[in-house]
Amino acid sequence: MVAASGEQYALSFSSSQGELRAVIAQVGASLRVFEIDEIELVEPYREDQVKPLCAGAIMAPWVNRLDGGMWAYRGEQLHNPINIAEQQNANHGLLLDHAYVAEEKTGSAVTLRATIEPSTGYPFHVDTWVKYELSESGLTATHRAINRSGEAAPYATGAHPYFKFSDVATSELTVYSHAGTQTVVDDRQIPVSRRPTAGTECDLRDGFRVGDRCLDEDFTDLPLGSDGNSHVYLTTPDGRGLDVWQDSTFKHVVIFTPSFFPSADGSPVYAAAIEPSTAAPNAFNSGDDLIWLEPEDEFQARWGVSIKL
Repeated sequence: MVAASGEQYALSFSSSQGELRAVIAQVGASLRVFEIDEIELVEPYREDQVKPLCAGAIMAPWVNRLDGGMWAYRGEQLHNPINIAEQQNANHGLLLDHAYVAEEKTGSAVTLRATIEPSTGYPFHVDTWVKYELSESGLTATHRAINRSGEAAPYATGAHPYFKFSDVATSELTVYSHAGTQTVVDDRQIPVSRRPTAGTECDLRDGFRVGDRCLDEDFTDLPLGSDGNSHVYLTTPDGRGLDVWQDSTFKHVVIFTPSFFPSADGSPVYAAAIEPSTAAPNAFNSGDDLIWLEPEDEFQARWGVSIKL
């Protein structure tokens, strides 16, 4: 019997800090398990469970909200299925419930493929891949896409992991980001403007404790370090934690800290989603950092997680 999350791809790697382990679920190419020794680093869910709150899933060909599921293309209004009924929005693309195909598997890495077939709401044929790999540096996810259509296709992608450090209550963890700009949204989470983060409650340079508030914001103007990546840090009170990095193609990051994430046993817990994203919410309508892939053009971008013990 196939689990609700599909086939499972187990990865492992012996690092100098400990034994790394990940499990990727076929449905949504979701990062279902990620841990080092006995410490869980993402919110896991059961094989027989539909991923809660999009946990670990890959988002494509759009990220976050698409207003009313609609966008205009060549003078025609195109419609996509609504999957957030209370907001009347289409959320996180077309592959959330797609069963990816494993193309290559080793002990420490797996490459999964999904094809976005032309539809009335997205009339393009795009092949996509995600490769998860464990190594001494932690976890790296590499996204690829090739437009097989005869015309340019709009494209965005991202990931939706919920991070933790399981020997500390997630409510006690601190999130840090040097993002310079917040995307301001309306009550349906559709962008209406941008504003600088400096001096606001969304200035995260000094960090905020996850248990202090529920943040659900898209950020951009992400400063790049000497490694060419931007960084969000999730730290424990004793200085351990995670560096969630993303390359410069990922121009946005969503930080979401709900107090109601449904844990594996069903009880609500605090969680900390850090979501690398290549474009803004509703980018199919605004064009905000939206990528247009020309026929046979290839897209590639990376994000990952480094661990500090």
